[in-house]
Amino acid sequence: MNPSDPSAAGKSSARGELRRVLALMLPLYLANLMNIGMGVIDTIVAGQAGTADLAAVALGCSVTAPVMVSIGAILNILSPMLARLLGARMKSRAGLLLHNGLALSPFLMVAEVVLLWAGSLVFPLVTTDERLAAAAQLYVYFVMAAVPASLVMRVVQGCWEGHGQTRPAMVVCLIGLALNIPLNYACVLGWWGFPAMGGPGCGLATAIVHWLMAVVLLGMLFFSSHRHEVRHMFALRLPNLGLMHRVLRLGSPLGVASFCEMSYFCVISLVIAPLGELMVSAQQIAINVSGVFFMFPLSLGVAVSIRAAYHVGAHDPSSFRAMLRGVLLFMYAAVLLLVCLSIPIRFSIVALYTSDPIVSATAAHLIILCALYQFSDSTQALMAGLLRGCHDTAVISWANIVSYWLLGLPLSLIWIHTDWFCPRMGPAGAWWSFIVSLTVVAIILLIRFRHTSRRIFGST
Repeated sequence: MNPSDPSAAGKSSARGELRRVLALMLPLYLANLMNIGMGVIDTIVAGQAGTADLAAVALGCSVTAPVMVSIGAILNILSPMLARLLGARMKSRAGLLLHNGLALSPFLMVAEVVLLWAGSLVFPLVTTDERLAAAAQLYVYFVMAAVPASLVMRVVQGCWEGHGQTRPAMVVCLIGLALNIPLNYACVLGWWGFPAMGGPGCGLATAIVHWLMAVVLLGMLFFSSHRHEVRHMFALRLPNLGLMHRVLRLGSPLGVASFCEMSYFCVISLVIAPLGELMVSAQQIAINVSGVFFMFPLSLGVAVSIRAAYHVGAHDPSSFRAMLRGVLLFMYAAVLLLVCLSIPIRFSIVALYTSDPIVSATAAHLIILCALYQFSDSTQALMAGLLRGCHDTAVISWANIVSYWLLGLPLSLIWIHTDWFCPRMGPAGAWWSFIVSLTVVAIILLIRFRHTSRRIFGST
């Protein structure tokens, strides 16, 4: 029996449920780390091409990353929706769900391409270097070619994850990471007779890798026990507008929440910019470390959303609560261990990025604050995953809007640049605003989850 299968039988013990959640989470965690690795490779190879090429990739990513993640997040709702159908013993409707998820993709593709194109128009406005702006725009145009593949991949991944199998995504990300290295050197630096494109070549490599990953993931599905889903997914029939609307209604808040969070962190970097390049460098190091830390609760939240959706579909409150007990105990123990390990070795972590003493000291201090908010960050990620599993997603979007933009951004401006409530903190003010924002998000989502779980299962 596959322990990660949502339909896996067994006693409703916290240990058994935790084992199934971890079987789902660990491949997702490795896949997310490999996705980060692809970005690191882009940065390294672009840097070898020259400072201007590295700047073009950084500028291009400031548009492509939030847009692609946010639009793609809409389709992330497919895996808990499919798991819920399986829990309710309605497997016959799985193909219809995936077909309509795929039918929604062209509309999302148009929206994504338009947003990427509009974002690229900003480059000439934010830099006086025409060559830099042109290179960043070309990078975005190349990435546009990856949009159809990335959306199809989201749908296929939703099929795999909804069936409780997350290893295929890990395998495909490993293949993508392996291919990304030679493709970057070929497209950026012109190895093996390819034309050297500089920074924009990273965009072309990204597009090629996305298409190859989509083909491999779809091929794996075709030759698996779920091959019948491929036939239903690509069936020539009219879409069900009601089901498409339901996917969009449940998935859109996830896209909004992703955009709010990513854009908030980007804006904070701009707020810190007047403090000088040393402070910006320290901020970037801490943000990078924080991103690696966040892969743990992010992966756990996705895994929990699948198991929660299955138990909701099966209307099995005892297994749902057993899962919750096991996951909470594991998550907070893991976060405590992470905090206890990261704070003592923070200077060693920073040394991997820089040898500048001022940047090192500042970044090391920020990592302490980064470690402290892992409790709130993990809680909000877990609660968001549980709410996705319960198909209650609207609150996730407005909680992010309120906490990040209406509360966090004003606090960061005050604490970074003014003495209104306390002596100005510099970059640390941003991280205290992160702590406040994430804590508020966690509290809102926790309260909403308690309400939603009682509505679904009652007070038993």
